[in-house]
Amino acid sequence: MHESRELLGQFLRERRARITLSQVGLPPRRSRRRDSLTQEDLAYLTGYSIRTISALEQGAEHRPTSELLEAIASALQLGQDERSILWYLADGTPPPEPDGAVEPDPALHRLVSALEPHPAYVTDGLWNVQSQNSAFARWICDFTAMPEGERTILHWFFLHEHSKHVMVEWEREATALMSLVRGRAMRSRRGHELMAVVDDLRERSPDAERLWAGGTELLVQGPSRPMLFREPGHTGADDRHVELTITTLAPVRAGEGHRILAFLLPEGYSAPHASGGCPACRG
Repeated sequence: MHESRELLGQFLRERRARITLSQVGLPPRRSRRRDSLTQEDLAYLTGYSIRTISALEQGAEHRPTSELLEAIASALQLGQDERSILWYLADGTPPPEPDGAVEPDPALHRLVSALEPHPAYVTDGLWNVQSQNSAFARWICDFTAMPEGERTILHWFFLHEHSKHVMVEWEREATALMSLVRGRAMRSRRGHELMAVVDDLRERSPDAERLWAGGTELLVQGPSRPMLFREPGHTGADDRHVELTITTLAPVRAGEGHRILAFLLPEGYSAPHASGGCPACRG
């Protein structure tokens, strides 16, 4: 613990030294002192006393509040990784998830395309589908054709009959999804947003109401596992089942809600080039 306090002080001093007065909107000094932030400047920017800032840098502030850490992270313009380091050194815990929507790393979108012919998509913490590859559109759904505000896995599961044509074990997968939602809503700062989506779906979908009301299990994202899908173009009476392995790729940044979900095709499987549409939906 003593080592963490020393590292915290070093971390704060280094980050404070790299921020200039102009970066935080403070006027230049008349004296010849360095143009980087002092403890006094940081105290002014955060609204905390110089004594509090000094105690934290010296390792004497044993239990800093989340409000203090948030104020320091904002004043020092810390990135997500640096914010995680601040929380770990000061409190031994990960930082709270940031409020509001956060743009995903652009590389995630590139990686989704590179995963062809395996279906894959990028989602955020509310299951919004933010990008997809063409294999995902063939095997599962083209979310670009769905109404804005409903481009989520939750809406697809419970408001589109096509989800039942695509997924062989729809009931089991829908039950597991609701359990994941319940667990995430309890531990996320955006839980209220997620629950608003759930409440809307419960009003519009009898299946959503039934599975939510009848479930108590709390799940977290687990390891890779197999899922049975009907092959594109064979979602009617001539069911052709293919076992895809769903795996989750998440950025290492703490609090990052975006992730890639990939559905890996079996070894040696030749993916169809054209879906031919969904016979069940056309019927």
